[in-house]
Amino acid sequence: MSAEQASAVATVEASWPAALAALLPKFRPEEITRAVLAALDGGRTAEQVAERVRRRWWEHGYAMDAAEGGKGIGSAVGVAVGLVRPSTDCPDPMCEDGARIHIGPRDVCPKCEERRAARRADRRQGVVPGPRGNAGAGPVWWHCAGVDAGGRECASGKGTRPADGLCWACHDQAEAATIELATASLRAQADADTEAQRLRETIRWERMLEDAYEEHGEREQSHAERAERDRRRAEQAEETRLLREQLAREHPELAAYAQQSQDQPAAPF
Repeated sequence: MSAEQASAVATVEASWPAALAALLPKFRPEEITRAVLAALDGGRTAEQVAERVRRRWWEHGYAMDAAEGGKGIGSAVGVAVGLVRPSTDCPDPMCEDGARIHIGPRDVCPKCEERRAARRADRRQGVVPGPRGNAGAGPVWWHCAGVDAGGRECASGKGTRPADGLCWACHDQAEAATIELATASLRAQADADTEAQRLRETIRWERMLEDAYEEHGEREQSHAERAERDRRRAEQAEETRLLREQLAREHPELAAYAQQSQDQPAAPF
C-alpha cells in the first residue's frame, strides 16, 4: 500500500460512527482495507467515500440498530464493508445511492428513477418480483420528513426508517441547528452578563465621583468658614485699634495708663 493509499484509507476509517468504531477490532481487518481500496478505485475520493459512510449509516438503518433498544450490530466488520462498498444497483458509475454526485447530492439518477417507476408500475399491476435467491429482502425506500433550504421535500432514504423520520443529512442539519440555537443562547447570556458588569462598573464609578464631589464641597465649605472667621477677627482687631487711637487723642492721661498696664505683667493669683 502506497503512502497516498494509506492516507486515503485513514481518512475513510476516521469517518466510522463512534458506535461502530467501538465494535471494530483494534487491528485493521484486511476485509475492510480491501473494501476501502475498491471503493477508491471506483472513481471516488477519500472524502466522497467518507461521506458515503456517514450517509449509509443513517439511510441503511444501522444508526437505529446500534441505538439503545435497537436490534444491535451483528457483524461490525460486515457493516463497515457494506458502508464503503460501491453500489451495484445502478450501471451508472457516477450514481451514488440514487443520486449523481458529479451534478449534485440531490440530483436524482434517471436510471434509478426509471427502475423505481417500473417497480411501482409492476406493483400496481400486481406483478410479483422474481426471487432474489439467498440475498434476502432488499432495503426499502422511505420518504424523509425534512425539507431543504428552498422548502422542497428532501430525497428519500433507503433502509430502516429512523424514528425521527429524517435522513442522515437532515438529521445532521437539525442537530447543527440545535447546537447553533444553544450557542446563540449562551452568547446572548454572555452578552447580558457583560452588559450587567458594565452597568455595575458605571454605577460604582458614579458613586465614587459623587463622593469626591461631596468631599470637595465639604473642604470648600470649611475653607470658606475659616476665611469668614479670619475676616471677622481682622475687623474686630481693626475696631479695637481705632478705639485705642481715639482714646489716646481724647484722654492722653488714660492712654499713658493703658500703656503702663500693657507693659506690666499680670499679677499672679
